[in-house]
Amino acid sequence: MSLAIEVPNIVVNTPQWLALITTGVGAVEGAVLARNSSRTRNIQMDFVGVLVLALFLGLGGGLARDILLGNSPMVALRTPWYLVVVIAAAVLVVSLGRFIPPTDSKAFILIDALTLGLYAAIGVQYALDFKVSVIGAVVVGLFASLSGGVIVSLLRQETPQLLRPGIPYGLSALIGIIVYLSLAEFSGGVASFACVIAVVIFRFIVVRWNIQTKATSPIDLKTQ
Repeated sequence: MSLAIEVPNIVVNTPQWLALITTGVGAVEGAVLARNSSRTRNIQMDFVGVLVLALFLGLGGGLARDILLGNSPMVALRTPWYLVVVIAAAVLVVSLGRFIPPTDSKAFILIDALTLGLYAAIGVQYALDFKVSVIGAVVVGLFASLSGGVIVSLLRQETPQLLRPGIPYGLSALIGIIVYLSLAEFSGGVASFACVIAVVIFRFIVVRWNIQTKATSPIDLKTQ
């Protein structure tokens, strides 16, 4: 007698509590970055600044995904709970920020990787549901997982990590997307979990062995 274990597809049927936790984690990270801007970028932000960065890091990926797909009204606006979670995250960081682990701690790296992987997988599946090509689905997945961080970096007046030599952050999302697409036809549940796990493993490999990308050399323009 065979024993079949059904793996739930957390992408197609994402529980609202999981979506809200994902949003909350991103919002907390954005709020922490806002508070630390005075230390790292010599930029001071008031509560509105903290709230804006929390909003974009918590919801930016989902908003970018829905804009690309023409998914209206946007998922984050169909219920008030997403905005409530963002506001709560901003208040939490402003009032109890000293008790929150720093963004370079292992706990925060793990949570960030889980969020990145989930946003990537959900973005790809949304695109496939909208009958987008595989290449188009990859693009949507990348925008869904990375655009929030890019917007926050620009608001902090810094070049996004995605564009700079250093941690291959964008590659983490791309690996998760490729894993998801490779397994999606076999099992959506397995694909979604494998995507998230792949992103987490790669992120910790990068941290463990300090893997860094290198800057490209400028084009040598020889004078005639």
